[in-house]
Amino acid sequence: MLTRLVTVLLLTSTIAYAQQPQSPPTRSITRITGDLYRVQNNDHYTLFLVTSGGIILTDPINVDLANWLKGELATRFPGAQVRYVLYSHHHQDHASGAAVFNDTAELVAHENFAAALKAAAGQNDAAAKRFAAVVPPESTYSRERTITLGGKTVRLIHPGRTAHAADFTVLYFPAERVVFGVDFMSVKMVPGSNTLANGAPISEYVDALKMVESLDFMTAAPGHGPIGTKADIVAHRQYFENLARRVVEGIKAGRTLEQLQAARIMNEYRDWIEYDEDNDINIANVYKTLSAR
Repeated sequence: MLTRLVTVLLLTSTIAYAQQPQSPPTRSITRITGDLYRVQNNDHYTLFLVTSGGIILTDPINVDLANWLKGELATRFPGAQVRYVLYSHHHQDHASGAAVFNDTAELVAHENFAAALKAAAGQNDAAAKRFAAVVPPESTYSRERTITLGGKTVRLIHPGRTAHAADFTVLYFPAERVVFGVDFMSVKMVPGSNTLANGAPISEYVDALKMVESLDFMTAAPGHGPIGTKADIVAHRQYFENLARRVVEGIKAGRTLEQLQAARIMNEYRDWIEYDEDNDINIANVYKTLSAR
C-alpha cells in the first residue's frame, strides 16, 4: 500500500510539473552598426544585414526562433525578404529552422556541411531527431565566397577544420567591420568543456582564431556570449596557447593533473564566463591528450 501511495504521489508531482507554464525564451534584436543587427535567443545569437535587395541572415538557430524572427522582420522591414541564409556550421542548435526562410532564401554553407550533417544525424535515432530540422545547403564554397546583395557584401571564410566541426564558416561584414563566428570564438568566455575532449588538438583552434585575427574588423559578435573587439579574440586565442604551454610544463615537471588544477594555472581567466564550470575540465582534457603524446 505504501509503495502504491508513493508511486501515485510521484506520478502526480511529475504531471503537475509538466503542466506548469514554461518560461518564454529571452529574445531581442539590437543594432550593432548601420543596417547590421544581432538577434538573441536565450544564450544563442545570430545576425542579419538589411539591404535594398533584401536581408542576409546568418544562423536560423531553431524553428521557433526562425518563425518569430520572420514575423519581426516583416513588421520592422516591410517588403524585405530574406534572400540568403548563411550557415556557420551544421550543429542543430545553430542551423535548425532554415526551412522557414527557404521560400525566398538561398541556403549557403561550407562544402563539408552536408557530409558532417549526415554523419551527425546518422549516429542513432536520438541524433536523427535532433538534426531533423537542419536543411542541407543549396550552394556551397570551399575556401571563401562573397555574397553581394543590394550593394552590401558578406564574405564567407572557412577558418580550417577543427575537432568541433569540419565545416565552420566565419561571416565577415567588411563595410561594418564586424565578424561573426560560432563556438570556436568567444569574448571573455572559457571554451566549452567538450571543445578539447577526445584528443582534440589545440593547434586547430589557434590556427582558426589567427585566421579571424587577420581580418580587418572592430567588432566580434560570437554565436554565444557578449560582443567584443579584436583584442578579445586575441585573448581567446592566448587562452588556448597558455593552457597548452602550462600543461606541457606541468607534465615535464612530473606534476599530476590534480596538482595542476589545484595550482590554478589559468587563474587570470577566473572572471571569464563559465570559468568555474569548464576550466578544470579543459585542463584535464589537455593533460590527457598531451600525456598520451
